Amino acid sequence: MADSERTSPQLVVELIRMAIEMASCEKTMRAAIAEVVSPFSLSENAFFVLVLCQQNLEKPLPQAALARTVGLSPAQLSNLVEQLRQDGWIESSRDANDRRRQFWTLTPDGNRRLGEILPKFHEAWQFDQLPVDPRTLLDGFRQLVALLGSSLKSRPTTMSVHPATSQAA
Repeated sequence: MADSERTSPQLVVELIRMAIEMASCEKTMRAAIAEVVSPFSLSENAFFVLVLCQQNLEKPLPQAALARTVGLSPAQLSNLVEQLRQDGWIESSRDANDRRRQFWTLTPDGNRRLGEILPKFHEAWQFDQLPVDPRTLLDGFRQLVALLGSSLKSRPTTMSVHPATSQAA
């Protein structure tokens, strides 16, 4: 594709339309996630924290990274993780080199309970009717974010979540 084709006004409009569609998709996906996790007395943000804690077992995410990834303010995330801690889903640890940094991991009970929730997505969502493998979409989104992010003066806050080899939704 020639440079003039890549920067054509029509392509720009298509990318903007894609951003609008992605925002709509996020709202729909969050609502669908909330529907699955609400019987477990979880919000979709709480569920995201649990999944992130499970997916990053080798290198737990610091609380600030969890807040950025989930899209919450530090205060909102503090309230959320405290509630999850009180409910016995997660536990904290401190960075040995910087006691101000707090990490969150699933408790054994939290891991077991998350293992009960993830299969509910197979029951509620019709994965076999997707036109493309979700991993292909995810890879494409990551590439797009990296490409767009490299052109921004202030970098977007993205995290690569490492998929668990067991209990994938």
